[in-house]
Amino acid sequence: MRIPGRNINKHGKEGGSLRQKGSLTAECAFVLPLFFLAIVIFVSLLDLYRLHILIQTTLCEGAKELGMYAYCTENDSGSPVGTVTDAVCIAYGTGKVREILEGENLLGIQGGINGVFLLGSGFSNGTVTLKASFLYSGPGGLFSFFPIKIQILGQAQAWTGYNGSLFPSSSAEELVYITEWQSVCHTSRECTHISLSIRSMPAENIEEQVNQYGGHYYPCERCIDDNFKGSSVYVARTGSRYHSSRDCGGLTRNVTAVKRSEVQNLNICSRCGAKK
Repeated sequence: MRIPGRNINKHGKEGGSLRQKGSLTAECAFVLPLFFLAIVIFVSLLDLYRLHILIQTTLCEGAKELGMYAYCTENDSGSPVGTVTDAVCIAYGTGKVREILEGENLLGIQGGINGVFLLGSGFSNGTVTLKASFLYSGPGGLFSFFPIKIQILGQAQAWTGYNGSLFPSSSAEELVYITEWQSVCHTSRECTHISLSIRSMPAENIEEQVNQYGGHYYPCERCIDDNFKGSSVYVARTGSRYHSSRDCGGLTRNVTAVKRSEVQNLNICSRCGAKK
């Protein structure tokens, strides 16, 4: 004898199972496309990052190379590009970008290697600017209906030489020269007080000799005493003392260049002042 209730329960379980399977199918149909879309976007971002690094590195290198010749004139044989102008920047940058992208996978760029343009590049205010732009639609052109416009910039300061505008003349301060004694300061390193012309002379008649100014030589209080019996002495043409040693402190000068404001308490050397 068959029990009707059991048949009803069996059909109920089968119906619930079919509904569950249908729900899973609907969820998969909704989730899988989103999953694949996320994968495609992730791959596109990686590809775009790769292209961005390649192109920006090339633009920076090209800008530096152009900046090295920015000082050259049109007829300067030392420049491989002639005068650096906006047109030269566009042409040179285009050649550099195409050279580095040759053989690369450019499926994400609309137009491939010919789809990268450098309009807007130029040379202005001492700066070389290379600007690349292209439309990016993802690997295989998956987003060709709404491509993204990408712009990449590379700049370098041109080597145009120093024009004196960075340091106004009012900020320049006069340098003077002093020795370890610091009794006076000198405006010239060639002053005869600090740049001595030294020669050796016989000691027997030294007191009869005269210096450049007609004055006689007297014994140095540092290296000459009453017991000195040397056969020769050392004198400076502009000095007034004779010395037993070439290394005597009276003949050596440790000269230092300093700012005039640092030694305002010292007077200008009479010889330097006389030249002025």
